[in-house]
Amino acid sequence: MCSIKEVIESAGLPAERGVYTGKKKPAVYCTFLRLNKGAALRADDKNSGDRELYRVTLFCKGNFEKSLKLLTEKMEAAGFYINGVDTEHYETETGYWLIPVTIEILKE
Repeated sequence: MCSIKEVIESAGLPAERGVYTGKKKPAVYCTFLRLNKGAALRADDKNSGDRELYRVTLFCKGNFEKSLKLLTEKMEAAGFYINGVDTEHYETETGYWLIPVTIEILKE
């Protein structure tokens, strides 16, 4: 399985963990953070598989629908589960739309 960064970048979107540190931010980019890591299933006092939740945030100036669709399609094709696309938010100071996407990774 590819890393989250590799999958996002395969969609043509620059990506960084935590905060985007590029000096000149592109019109569209992503950041990602791990929210949670634990057992996917627990039975007979043993963990079975791993489960990780990540928040991928799409930053976009202008209409973000095409980029959001491409991002979620690439994530699903790489084997990640889309748990939800959360409330979009517009930052008047920067002109970026922020669209949080919660993804889940299951490992056996």
